[in-house]
Parts: sequence; C-alpha cells; structure tokens
Amino acid sequence: MLEKFVLFLHKKHGITPNILSYIRIFSAPFLALFISQILLNKNLTLTIITLILYILIVSTNLVKTIFNNSIPKTKNYDHFHEEILGNLSNKVLIIFLLIPFGLNLFTFFIISAELILVFQDLYSPSNKKQKKYIEKTKIILQILLIPILILQIVTNFVPEMIIYTYIIITIIYTYISVYSNYSHYFYFENK
Repeated sequence: MLEKFVLFLHKKHGITPNILSYIRIFSAPFLALFISQILLNKNLTLTIITLILYILIVSTNLVKTIFNNSIPKTKNYDHFHEEILGNLSNKVLIIFLLIPFGLNLFTFFIISAELILVFQDLYSPSNKKQKKYIEKTKIILQILLIPILILQIVTNFVPEMIIYTYIIITIIYTYISVYSNYSHYFYFENK
C-alpha cells in the first residue's frame, strides 16, 4: 500500500529520493529555530507542532528507503549520488537540531562525530562505507534523542538518569559508526 503511494508520488509529481533528502536539509534550520523557541518559552503548543513537523520530516527517510526498493536499479537513476546525499541530509538534520541545546559535552561529541562522518562520506572511495546496521542503529538513536530532549525540557517527565544513559549510548554508537567508517575508509585508501 505504502509502496504504491510512493510510486504514485514519483510518477505523478516527480518526487525522487533526492528531493526528500533536500527536504530534510532545507527544513533543518527551521526546525532548529522552533526548538530554540521551545527551549526559551517551554510552550506546549509549539512543542506539539514542532514534534509533528519533525516526525513528518524524519519520515522522509522511510519514504526514501521505499523509493530505493521500488525504483529499478536498471533505470537511469544515480543511486550512488542519492545514497551520499541521503547520508549527508541525515547528518545535517542532526547537527542543526542539536545546536539549540547549546555547546555542552554531549552535543560537542555528537556534532564532532557527525562532521567527521560528513568528511568521510564526501571523500570515501566506496558507497558501501560501513556496515548498514551500525549506521541505521546510530540514526535511530539520534532521531529519537531529539524528541526525548525536547519533551524532557518541556515536561520533565523522564528521570534524568535515563536521559543521561540514553545520551551516553547514543554517543557511544555514534563513535562506533565513526570508527567503522574510518577503518573502512583507510582500508580502501590503502588497497
């Protein structure tokens, strides 16, 4: 059902995975501004609107995955370019959305790691830069981190120890991703 809807979007409106990646990139600054306003005012209505927009924008990644499985590999379509753009759009989104939380240890570690991954994505000789499950787990952890932090600031619902544990797990997985990508990058450089 969802695959038919995605193919309809592609055929009728010309939506491609690259357009979805650009949506994530260009919406990141606006979401960051909304998050900044939430942090200043703790407005529940703005929080709900921002979280709904965030879910819609993050869901473009799922739609992009369905596109990649639906568009035949034999068609004249640049899957390599789309994969790099998709990876970069995820990193840009996370970096922008962490900026409103200020420069602290956890934002510094995650943003630094993501900038290293951006460099590696741009200069890696292979489009299969790292194990997919490591990258997907890192993305899921980071994507869930943003609404958890927003809801914690607005509601104080989750105990701080759970928040800190989740942040530490996210940082560890982000650096596992960096290491995996780094070791793969130098493996291909020295080959």
